[in-house]
Amino acid sequence: MTNGSSEESPLSVAPALGGEENLRLLAQLVAIAPTNLEDIARGRWEKPNYLRAADAIVRAARAAGLTTRVYDPTVEGDVPGDWHHAPRPNVIAELNVGAPETVLILAHYDVVPVPAEQLGRWKSPPHTLTLRADGKLYGRGASDDLGSGVVSSLSALRQLATESDLHRNVRLLVCCDEETGGEGGVEAIKAHDALLPPDDPRRLLRGDVALIPDGSPEATAGSSGVAFLEASFDGPVELRDALAYGQALVDLHEVARRWRSVYASPDWPDRHAPEPVITGRASVTCFDVDGVPAEGRGVRLLRAHAETAAANQSSAAVTLVFGGESEALRALPSQLDPLVRSPFRLGPAGASSLTLPPDALSLQLFGQAVHGGYPHLGHNPVPATFQLLRAAIDRGLVDGSAKGTATYTVDLRLIPEMELTDGVDAALRYVHAFIQNRSPHARISAPPARCRAGYCLPVDHPDLLRLAAILHETLGASGIRGEYGGTDASALRDLTTPNGEPLPALVFGSMDHASNIHDAEENADPRRIAAVATTIARFVREP
Repeated sequence: MTNGSSEESPLSVAPALGGEENLRLLAQLVAIAPTNLEDIARGRWEKPNYLRAADAIVRAARAAGLTTRVYDPTVEGDVPGDWHHAPRPNVIAELNVGAPETVLILAHYDVVPVPAEQLGRWKSPPHTLTLRADGKLYGRGASDDLGSGVVSSLSALRQLATESDLHRNVRLLVCCDEETGGEGGVEAIKAHDALLPPDDPRRLLRGDVALIPDGSPEATAGSSGVAFLEASFDGPVELRDALAYGQALVDLHEVARRWRSVYASPDWPDRHAPEPVITGRASVTCFDVDGVPAEGRGVRLLRAHAETAAANQSSAAVTLVFGGESEALRALPSQLDPLVRSPFRLGPAGASSLTLPPDALSLQLFGQAVHGGYPHLGHNPVPATFQLLRAAIDRGLVDGSAKGTATYTVDLRLIPEMELTDGVDAALRYVHAFIQNRSPHARISAPPARCRAGYCLPVDHPDLLRLAAILHETLGASGIRGEYGGTDASALRDLTTPNGEPLPALVFGSMDHASNIHDAEENADPRRIAAVATTIARFVREP
């Protein structure tokens, strides 16, 4: 027990989740914490628990009567890549009944890390699956994608393995690296398959339709493309120049939002989406300054850090560390506070991944964290930080000429129909124009391993309509929509079925905005996870 109203993965919730096996596996995976951190600016690639997670999934699949194998490109060596000394195991579990048709299921076991800033906002340990009084299970990955994808898929296959009259085979691929673009996961599997003839049965992504239980309850026809742009300078720059470049990256959103899709917005109008259809979006999610100590009597910004550990997650706070004379530092909070506009607020620094020096002034600008694809649902403090620091420089409160290194990451969302090169090239042209005119020492790139095109499927596709009808009965869903999730559907866009037709990839799942995916208090409704399992089983079983 963690408190009077919550329990650590209690058996009482097992029936709602579809059985004790599901509860044990979900609790085990949340506790393993298969976190996936890629921080190019700092040279960090941290995936410490992949092997343990893959082993747990293999054991659960075999207990359900499935055949399994593990594909790890770092072991098999058929796909070149800089794997940064981290294994990348992908689990393939199969129920082969000798049928002519195969349903692929694509899920992922990697989860975003829990940054220091989030810890104080969790009411229970983030890596302990905990039942609350509201009937939901809380923990990192409980929803995305350990519950919605991994547990629901294995639960469905466990049901199907007991049936004797199936007319479809099922192949489940539980991949790694989804949260950072899929490099060692689905993208490595695609590269593996590309080395084989089109009709080779050794191809892992070989099927007639793909189900991706990594989304909302609605049947999803279009999935946004995503590119994580990395920006920096070729050396130390003045703070005012770093802020100007940061604002240019913020303004990239004005370019992206002109892109309009035919797919309905996933959260219009009940969640206040700015448009009824999917549009392009751009958010500066990661921002760091490491100041170079300078001579002088003024206040200097020594460090700035957006408290997020995922490029696809806007932070809840930006930490600011100031140095200077003690008297000036004491006066600074009251001088800065009037410059902060609601809903943001300035306060003493709380939890931070930075080491805060005792002789400096450490503050945090607080906003509201949110998934990078849905900026209107939160309050990104990074643009507000740029505004605050510019205003402080204009008023002589902070030294704008003090130099430091600066890095940024932009979460760029493309509409589902847009070719990746078209969206990325348009974004880079805009930023390069600023660089040429204003900041020749600035740099920006779109690392291919961190870019993914969108996926679009006709809204009247027969498989999509069949899924939508099942979801209406199992999850009460209505309509067909698009999404900003950037799921693995986009990785399948160029694949074909054994008949040579485009492979339909159908996204759905148990997640909604109350699931808090990637943020503190991530949770899953066990009944919805069970309903996703029922949906998968029905889609495989029914004509």
